[in-house]
Amino acid sequence: MLTVREIGKVKKKLKVSEDHLAFIFEALSNSTRLKIFRLLSKQKDICVTDVAKVLGVSVPAASYQFRILEMVGLVEKERMGKMICYKIKKGDPVIKKLLRIIG
Repeated sequence: MLTVREIGKVKKKLKVSEDHLAFIFEALSNSTRLKIFRLLSKQKDICVTDVAKVLGVSVPAASYQFRILEMVGLVEKERMGKMICYKIKKGDPVIKKLLRIIG
């Protein structure tokens, strides 16, 4: 049987996990962001301008979608000269599971 302290720890851990998952699923519920995430799962890293061309959207629109994906912790950005490129944060166990599911 769990102690009151152990129950508190489990509740706290579960709450953080549920909130994080809710943000991730909310971000991926947008078809453009889901396409970007799937595209990144196939490419090692890809620049905003390339994604804009592939998806047929403006660079600012693609950049906005990337910012949301970055905000929920799915991707990380890297500056390459004047270009901004992104890659999936593959070290996160939640993201690893998502990649297996979405594949």
